[in-house]
Amino acid sequence: MSVPAWGTTRMQPFAEAVAVPAFTPVIDPGTQVAVIVDDDGRVVELGSHGTSTSGLTPTMTSPGDGSGPGGATDADSTESYDQDQSSG
Repeated sequence: MSVPAWGTTRMQPFAEAVAVPAFTPVIDPGTQVAVIVDDDGRVVELGSHGTSTSGLTPTMTSPGDGSGPGGATDADSTESYDQDQSSG
């Protein structure tokens, strides 16, 4: 007798799909900025989008106090992520 794989015992049918209205990105000739329009040609507001920055800061330890050779070293890094406030 074979036992079914654990993951297959948890499978279920996909949820019903929902139709999403079609939006088209176009370039506004006056501002040269992309805008989104619906099927009727109306501009669709998608909300504000903020900006963010991230960086990786390496850190390293040096062995001892310099009075003797050798010793352990260690290195790692710290990641930072900053996001500005956006309304929406």
